[in-house]
Amino acid sequence: VIDLSGALLSSDEVIADLTAFRKDEKIKAVIIRIESPGGAVGASQEIYEEIKRTGQKKPIVASMGSVAASGGYYAALGADLIVANPGTLTGSTGVILKFANLEKILDKVGYKAEVIKSGKHKDLGSFASTMTDEEREILQSLIDNVHQQFIREVADRRQIPLETVASLADGRIFTGKQAEKMKIID
Repeated sequence: VIDLSGALLSSDEVIADLTAFRKDEKIKAVIIRIESPGGAVGASQEIYEEIKRTGQKKPIVASMGSVAASGGYYAALGADLIVANPGTLTGSTGVILKFANLEKILDKVGYKAEVIKSGKHKDLGSFASTMTDEEREILQSLIDNVHQQFIREVADRRQIPLETVASLADGRIFTGKQAEKMKIID
């Protein structure tokens, strides 16, 4: 059993465990116990890929706890079987970036950022300035690209039409019972 809990910010420990379990002849199957609201895209994708890789050698079951959403759900997609309780919260097929704009607060206290940068977008998302339309478009394009990657993996792994997955992939969460009906879990 591999425990995948909390925010997924790093994949190192889980990948090391999966690699060791994959190589251990005495281990006949792996259970990934997921209790995670998600986290960083890169870490979630790395864990997902390693679960798939291990699944080529031995059966893997993703067992969802109270919450296995967003990146937690992404990771579960690598398993051969995804099980959850009826009340498990899962899904949340979406991607988000948040940036604080503290420009007005900083003006009130007299703080002014002086920026020296190598390229016009190097300080994209700075808390000290208002985002431009061009910067917003760049970030939206990035988010849309990652979101499409997530949608494609759900469609491929769950064998659900891309259009169906896209209609469900607006970031909302589902109960385990709802997710089973939609075939996004087993």
